[in-house]
Amino acid sequence: MGELVSVGGVIVPEPAVAGFASALDGIRTELEIPEGEEIKWKPPKNTFQASAGGQLITELRQRMLQAAIDQGIRSAVVVWDRGHLPWEKADVEAEILKYLYERVTLHLRERNDVGIIIADQPGGGRKDEVKWLADTLGLTRDGTRFATPDRVVSPILTAPSHHVPHLQLADLVTAATTAAVAGQFAGMKLAKWLKELARTNAHGLVGQAGVVLWPPDLVDLHYWILEETHYAKGSSGTYPHP
Repeated sequence: MGELVSVGGVIVPEPAVAGFASALDGIRTELEIPEGEEIKWKPPKNTFQASAGGQLITELRQRMLQAAIDQGIRSAVVVWDRGHLPWEKADVEAEILKYLYERVTLHLRERNDVGIIIADQPGGGRKDEVKWLADTLGLTRDGTRFATPDRVVSPILTAPSHHVPHLQLADLVTAATTAAVAGQFAGMKLAKWLKELARTNAHGLVGQAGVVLWPPDLVDLHYWILEETHYAKGSSGTYPHP
């Protein structure tokens, strides 16, 4: 595989907004994570998480994912392998954001619900943030070929992730899923929780619904990572993995 580019998020039903935040506060207190320290997949040096043992970090990640599952939260992550399809990175980023948007809107449509999308503030300062937001306006205004714009009821918003526990969960889910696709042990050992958290299609499968791998010839990784024996192909049904 080549360079992986990914984007992902968590879909939080209204009752779980406060519920997950409260659950994470409890986990932080029990594990003695300092107040105000952001939970990140790759924490900065000189933080509690960077110096903590691997067992504590594994427990933190597993408990965060389990808390999200218990609250009825669902996830969607899109991973693009530039080794198989070497588009320019900027073009990949724009394309996979469409794929993620489609999964979110489909999830909302299935539940006859509406929602908003909140993204972590892009790096690079205010100028880059304004440009990124402007570039995403077409999604929420026009939708895509497969997603109408009526389910996401505002332009995409941004917030600093260190203030929003749900964005910290999204960071964990996206990073762990990408690590699992890359075959890294840190991601693979969370596969059980990632699979249970991910949204599924009409056949109950995570593949290409909650975990989207692109290009499609990566489909067999759903077997090796998520242990799914079948995959769905359009509306024609399911097929066994080779």
